[in-house]
Amino acid sequence: MAYSLPGRVPPETLGAIELTSIARGVAVADAMVKRATVEILDARAYCPGKFLIVISGDVSSVEEAVTAGVDRAGASLFGKILIPNLAPGIIPAINRETPVEEFETVGVVEAFSAVSIIDGADGAVKTTDVTVQSINLLEGLGGKAYMILAGELTEVQAAVDAAVERIPPDMFVESAIVPAIATDVPPFFPGGSA
Repeated sequence: MAYSLPGRVPPETLGAIELTSIARGVAVADAMVKRATVEILDARAYCPGKFLIVISGDVSSVEEAVTAGVDRAGASLFGKILIPNLAPGIIPAINRETPVEEFETVGVVEAFSAVSIIDGADGAVKTTDVTVQSINLLEGLGGKAYMILAGELTEVQAAVDAAVERIPPDMFVESAIVPAIATDVPPFFPGGSA
């Protein structure tokens, strides 16, 4: 799943809807683009039978499209987000374009929802000085999503707290902070070269 196109600036406003129905997901994606001028960055089924739609555009258009999507989703709605002024490192982290480097500390945050992880990562980056190493959404994860944050210990601790604060309690799974991570581990992160 690549959310950026060559020669394009990453979106400033991101909206996403996560559903428990694939059929309804297709109908929701259609309703969203028919309601407002937005670009679909991704719309596909994920394990275990979820459907994720990610859009971008100006704030009012994304807001209008997300509202239309929520209206069409009905009981299949699993989660939604609208993030104006998206933090610049989010799209590269989803695309696994952030180079894996040696870090003092890493933090991992895990949730049951892709939209929760995206929102949590945005909060972590906007409030601290960390790198979002990767954001992994639902693919082969049994419906879970997770992010890996990297930086100095105190910044990673604050970033994990900021991320967890933005994740609804019923969607949060677990977090871990690993100070002085062994150099053998980061190359195995998504996007690394093990």
